[in-house]
Amino acid sequence: MHNKNHLIMPGAGPFYYEGNKIGILLIHGGGGGTCADLKPLAEDLHMKGDYTISLPLLPGYGTTPEDLKNIHINDWKTFLIQDLSKLKDKCDIVVLGGHSMGGALTLILAANYSPDAIFTISAPIGIQSYLFYLVPIFKIFVKYFTINSEQFIKDTNGKWVGYDKIPLNVATKMKKLIKEVKKSLSNIKCPALILQGSLDSDIKRNSMDYIFKNIESKIKRKVWLKNNAHPILDSRDHDQIVLELVKFINEICP
Repeated sequence: MHNKNHLIMPGAGPFYYEGNKIGILLIHGGGGGTCADLKPLAEDLHMKGDYTISLPLLPGYGTTPEDLKNIHINDWKTFLIQDLSKLKDKCDIVVLGGHSMGGALTLILAANYSPDAIFTISAPIGIQSYLFYLVPIFKIFVKYFTINSEQFIKDTNGKWVGYDKIPLNVATKMKKLIKEVKKSLSNIKCPALILQGSLDSDIKRNSMDYIFKNIESKIKRKVWLKNNAHPILDSRDHDQIVLELVKFINEICP
């Protein structure tokens, strides 16, 4: 488990927005960023719909890369189940959603803990880079992968908050999550909105279609984000994402 004594990086989160009886549990991705990636989305959803929004900081993120190296995927699931339970106690309707790895965790939790609805943004059912599959070999020689955090900070006008490096074993954890996602899809029956960037070269192109086809939800919709690559912070499709989510939530919560 992560070291709770390590200080959280300024701006990394977690964030909470008190609103009405519709609650949204929003889960950030796993590429080295933090809640900061989804903070603008959380703020705008709260402003547009007055939703109560919990944006938790996943164990291992926003402290030190060494913390992340020692995290198990069950730590993330246990942590999110607790947060989901707290939100259910406060709200009459709970929507679960996430970006990238957060989308994968959303699908896994949805199969077992029956939220009222879900949404995913760029949730993977596979990773495109062949280097991803060579991680078991690389891990023998290298323990961490360098992230161009300075460029991320520059590209997002200082909004990005995250690590300068991430442990290579995050890729191994991602593989396990993807495998679990595929097993979970047939157990998802709640309303679902699945979004993916048309320019996303990080995840497999058919990820959204695969998820859409294999979930058992009677109410489901998929949306291509024409200007979006994989990152979500400062996305050119930000306004569309907000509008799609508000429309979706309004439709299932008349």
